Amino acid sequence: MDGRLFSTAVAALKLEGEEAKDTENNARNIVGEIQKAYEGSLSGGRVARPATGLVYGRIQSGKTRAMIASTALAFDNDFKIAVVMTSNINDLVNQTHFDFVAGLPGVMTFTKDNDLEREIDNVKIQLEQGDGRLLIVGSKGKGSLENISRFLKKVHAEDHPTIIFDDEGDQASLDTNTRRRSRSAVAVAPSTINRVIQQQLRVTAPRHVYVSVTGTPQAVLLQSAESSHRPSFIVMLPPGATYVGGDHFFDSDEPEDNARKLIKVVDVMEQQRLLAPGSGIPEGLRRSILFFLVASAAAIKNLGIPEKGYSFLCHPSLKNQEQAVADRKINKFLTSVASALLKGTDPNILKDLEAAYGDLKVTLGAATPPFDDLKTEIARQLATRRILVINAKVKRQGIAYGKGLNFLIGGNTLGRGIAIKDLLVTYYTRDSQISQIDTMHQHARMFGYRSKTLAYTRLFIPRHLYYRFSNIHYSDGELRDFIDKHKAELPNSFPIDFQYDLRTTRPGVLDVNKTDTVHPGKQIFPNHVRLPQDQRLHAKILRMIRDDLGVTTGADENKFERAGKAGTTITTARAIELVKLIKTGSKNTWRDKTIDVVLKKLAQELGDGILLKFRFANRTVGEAGHIETGTLFGPEVNQARGKDKPTLWLMDVTATPQSAIGSGSRFIYPTLVVPTKLETLIMFNKG
Repeated sequence: MDGRLFSTAVAALKLEGEEAKDTENNARNIVGEIQKAYEGSLSGGRVARPATGLVYGRIQSGKTRAMIASTALAFDNDFKIAVVMTSNINDLVNQTHFDFVAGLPGVMTFTKDNDLEREIDNVKIQLEQGDGRLLIVGSKGKGSLENISRFLKKVHAEDHPTIIFDDEGDQASLDTNTRRRSRSAVAVAPSTINRVIQQQLRVTAPRHVYVSVTGTPQAVLLQSAESSHRPSFIVMLPPGATYVGGDHFFDSDEPEDNARKLIKVVDVMEQQRLLAPGSGIPEGLRRSILFFLVASAAAIKNLGIPEKGYSFLCHPSLKNQEQAVADRKINKFLTSVASALLKGTDPNILKDLEAAYGDLKVTLGAATPPFDDLKTEIARQLATRRILVINAKVKRQGIAYGKGLNFLIGGNTLGRGIAIKDLLVTYYTRDSQISQIDTMHQHARMFGYRSKTLAYTRLFIPRHLYYRFSNIHYSDGELRDFIDKHKAELPNSFPIDFQYDLRTTRPGVLDVNKTDTVHPGKQIFPNHVRLPQDQRLHAKILRMIRDDLGVTTGADENKFERAGKAGTTITTARAIELVKLIKTGSKNTWRDKTIDVVLKKLAQELGDGILLKFRFANRTVGEAGHIETGTLFGPEVNQARGKDKPTLWLMDVTATPQSAIGSGSRFIYPTLVVPTKLETLIMFNKG
């Protein structure tokens, strides 16, 4: 599988040790799945429907490197064209592309889509007659994608195996009109970027595999089965030994219990005090800056100064004018610190610096340099400290880091597509009533391959935002576990855990008719029955229920019902076996193809086991088998909601004379009641 281009590309990335091994192994796994998907999409030598995949990495875990190495390896294994769509081209990505290009002589590589037109003839002949390989890196803008699509058409991309990598594939590429379309009685066109990708780029290169790459795939996984973004394969990238992530920062229920002592709680009113123009610097921001000064000075003494210095990240708000307020306050306070060190003007600052020094010793221990040495180093570094407000323009052009201490201030631009190397201190106070899991998770810029500086690292954050990040970390772990357990055959539905002050992703990209939420106390029942029901299957289900309840076959219906109302506990696997036999055709929360996912997820949250109950019932069934409401009411529902485990009622129902289907038809009707003790909400797609 490995070849010349792959070896050259890995060497060009200049990785060492664990990071090099991780990148190589990740590329092999990705390309292995791409090859299987591509071969599976062929029919009679042509692609019946291009395959779509997902690479699920972690925040700042080297996903871009994995894409580059995978592209090289795919070129070694008969793929001829690769298109890499990026959301932003910043200085780090540009540097990586430069390394890639420099290490791959013979690969035709273009990062400027406006240069493509003049290259048509050369690229065409190299692909058709020579052993040429083509790589195009472009941003996800309408003009850029249209230029690339026209170019691919003119070089006959339809003849060549192609990979399309969509970096941050859950962001700009999804159709943001999906929700509106699912609620509208009239046709709603796809959003612009989605339309260009799906109707031009993917059509122009039909022999392709499309791969979304992201650390926050909630929006991708919640796409309906009909969506061309729904993955048919998933590659999860494991974290390397030196990766620092959620396990390091959000490993405990309370921030004070963090095992590595990396969390510092700031007051709940910190953001308001910071953003109020007339007030002074808030206490939490003051403490975070002083710790950064001590920690960066110690890092300089022990580790030296990296190429782009050490960074402090202030994430206060998404509004530019509020970021400007933070800029002024940080600038003024740093001047006060310099004055205190050089002129002795403020003894309180020196006292608080010494307190920060004591905090650093908790994690750095005997390696902590003498305090007097650090004060001298801080005073020296403050002369050239740089304060940088990061906006979209700066992000595109690249951050102009200083070579000493850098103070970065920003909002949304400090999320996706930006890697902050040698980040030591993060001050995070940005708040909202409801946060999105994927957006907020992308704000975790303190994640990454930074174990070397972990002892110098701190996160300053209000308690309620710590809880929110902790819940997101838990949700991410649960999703990864679910995918890992089902990697041999992907399920029809993906459950996403979330709390009441969170939502899974932006609503606009989801089909409201194809997603639903399981919440504590919910009653889940079919809104439809499929009739006539196979009477042999009906009898089989009743025998199974009798067996579970311990009711002999000869016992009368009264004894059967008494035992059924008392109920018995069965395994989740047995419950799934039963409900899989019941064919309802329902299109609400209960769906025949996905109810097993709901049961498995509830077992994961509440432990194995389902309380099985049974009784006879009469129901009025509408046209085409429609059922207006559930069958459980009052005490039956309330009792089930108070249990420790979910309750599954299976009822032997007889249609009433008022039914549109006629009187006397019998069918098994299921209802699942979720206990109120469930602590999370679960959103899932219904196929």
